Amino acid sequence: MRYIKAFNNNVALVKDLSGLEWVVMGTGVGFQKKKGDLIEEESIRRKFAAEDSAAKKPLVQVLDHMDPDVLDVAVEVVKNAEVSLNTTFENNIYLTIADHLNFAIKRANEQIEYVETNRWEVKNLYPKEYLAAQEAIRLVFDRLDVLLPKSEETFLTYHFVNGQQTKKTRIEETLKMTEVINRIIEVIQYHFQVKLDEESLSYTRFITHLRHFFIRQFKQNHIEDQEVDLTIVEVVKSKYPRSYQAVEKIAHLLERKYGWSLSPNERLYLALHIWRLTSQLETK
Repeated sequence: MRYIKAFNNNVALVKDLSGLEWVVMGTGVGFQKKKGDLIEEESIRRKFAAEDSAAKKPLVQVLDHMDPDVLDVAVEVVKNAEVSLNTTFENNIYLTIADHLNFAIKRANEQIEYVETNRWEVKNLYPKEYLAAQEAIRLVFDRLDVLLPKSEETFLTYHFVNGQQTKKTRIEETLKMTEVINRIIEVIQYHFQVKLDEESLSYTRFITHLRHFFIRQFKQNHIEDQEVDLTIVEVVKSKYPRSYQAVEKIAHLLERKYGWSLSPNERLYLALHIWRLTSQLETK
């Protein structure tokens, strides 16, 4: 790799032997380098093809118009989120977060706040990601002395949720997932006439199940029907009738609103999760 220019001490534009340009990250990778200097591969921690895009714009264009301090904070935000969420994001989230924070800071300085209406749902459906978003906002304030508006808690949460899905998952899919999960929760609470305990382990497990269910539905990768013993389904229907009735209502909602169908296997797992979720709350 040959050095072309630096965006800050830890981010630089380089060219490989074939002539392809890369944006690379690494401690001191852009410090006191001259054009044409050799960049050792060992010093590179992450790299991005320069023709890729963040927020639909060329990387070099994005980085050229970004305060180097914002880029440093974005990297720290992502690293902190990886630790708190116990995950490893794809490389592209660094530039996605950097680009997002860059414009969020500009909006904050201009006292412009976007209206968002899903904060309650997002906070309860993605509590760990929401806490990571709050920590990111605190970090921006500590490092850059800019207080981002409350709406950024929701927007950053979506980025962290989205970053844990497959490469092809988009923010639009995460928004739809939030809508679907919220509707399912509403059906269950209305059916049982209870308020679910959002702090319980059963609730956390249920939300995780719904997130995987959504991904299977969206990618059309359903649990195979032949793997389920229909006798077990009948036992569950008999032993946990209210839970299975809730599943039928959910199935009707998903078919009518989204055109999705639940296999017997998916109905079985969903019924068991609902029973576990409501067994301590149900009084009737």
